[in-house]
Amino acid sequence: MQKALLIIDVQASSVTKTDLIAKIEKLQYSYEHVFVSKFINKDSPLIPLTGWNGYENEDLVFQPAPFAVVFEKNIYSSFIDDLKNFNEVHLCGFDTDACVYKTAMDLIENGVRPVVLTHLCGSAKERFHQIGLELLKRNIGEDNLV
Repeated sequence: MQKALLIIDVQASSVTKTDLIAKIEKLQYSYEHVFVSKFINKDSPLIPLTGWNGYENEDLVFQPAPFAVVFEKNIYSSFIDDLKNFNEVHLCGFDTDACVYKTAMDLIENGVRPVVLTHLCGSAKERFHQIGLELLKRNIGEDNLV
């Protein structure tokens, strides 16, 4: 089975649990295939709807592995076509209730099993993280949250 790790938006403004940064950075070396998304809100379709215009030039707060595929996005989902090459994609990062959730839903709709590493995810508020986990449990199945 082909597995990959997808690290979602580990940037200064989104990291609410700083203890996760080192854990995520270390975890990536346990995988042969690693993808890292970086949220850039420039020209995002989210701006007119949300009024929020942050993250225009914000760097990642960890060092991606040399073999990691790093890509920018300006939407919630971190799903890219390259992920269709895997049977299973493990997700970690921020925000559980937004980008992690949307990415998991897009993976499952594209025939890829999403596995959310719940202990390596977070949101702006703990209650948003918990709500995101509840919605993930309902929509992708409790067995896909570890």
